[in-house]
Amino acid sequence: MRRFGISIYGVSRKIRSGELTPVEAFHKICDMGAEAVELVPFGFNLVTTPSLKAELRAASAERSVPIGNYSLNANFLMLTPERYEEEMARVKSHIDAASDMEIPTVRVDSAAYSRPKSENTMEKFQAELPLIVETYERLCDYAKPLGITILLENHGFHANGSERVRQILTSVKRDNFAHQMDVGNYVCVDDIPEIAAKKMIGFAKTIHMKDFYLRPAHRDPGDSDEFNCESSWFRSVNGTFLRGSILAQGDIDIWDVMRTVKSSDFDGDIYLEYEGMEECEYGTAVSFANMKRIYNEV
Repeated sequence: MRRFGISIYGVSRKIRSGELTPVEAFHKICDMGAEAVELVPFGFNLVTTPSLKAELRAASAERSVPIGNYSLNANFLMLTPERYEEEMARVKSHIDAASDMEIPTVRVDSAAYSRPKSENTMEKFQAELPLIVETYERLCDYAKPLGITILLENHGFHANGSERVRQILTSVKRDNFAHQMDVGNYVCVDDIPEIAAKKMIGFAKTIHMKDFYLRPAHRDPGDSDEFNCESSWFRSVNGTFLRGSILAQGDIDIWDVMRTVKSSDFDGDIYLEYEGMEECEYGTAVSFANMKRIYNEV
């Protein structure tokens, strides 16, 4: 059954600043009408603060709004063997936390978001693909007895783009491995979201709906930062200037993407993930309302 959810990431600025606790943020996005919530541990840590697991589960029960996904940044590439195993242990501890909260899916990255762009070539990707596949198979094997599916999101500048993500998805031979399709993130590698969605919807178990402003590389809008996707412009792999927007106010044809989703067999959760520069509660609420409205319009 398709549910319209909200990622807590959209209001994570206020969690990190101390304006909202994670539980208060959960209630805020429930008040916006979320039918499911995605947890992203920015500004909180379920492993080092185990009491927070019980508090969030109680909030979920109180509001009758399930926590449907847990998204975790991670990096398994360009590490020493010792650091690789430390990262594997860290990620497994978060999978355990998700299991304690009965969260059915956990998104785990393979590459760091801030990996130098010079290291994101196709040649590097092909060389690292065996390690990426081995990593996800190990994570899936760990998560399987816990009833958890591991998700690969097209995220960052390396393990992103419809062709690379498709290659990973078809190479990992585990039935508890699937795709978290982030509509907006395709532009980070200059993939066309409207086309990529048509190619990847068949792999998707969950979706992030997100929008961006796009400006060509020769039109520098000023106030740009290499990896800051929350409070300035940043640049794609090939130099396009990008800035998060309220959903349906940016340059991605959200109507076309939503038509692809609605006409497919996809029946999972569709999460609004807001990362624009507007006040984050306002940006999240307007984006979520637009997401539901456009789904009904197409």
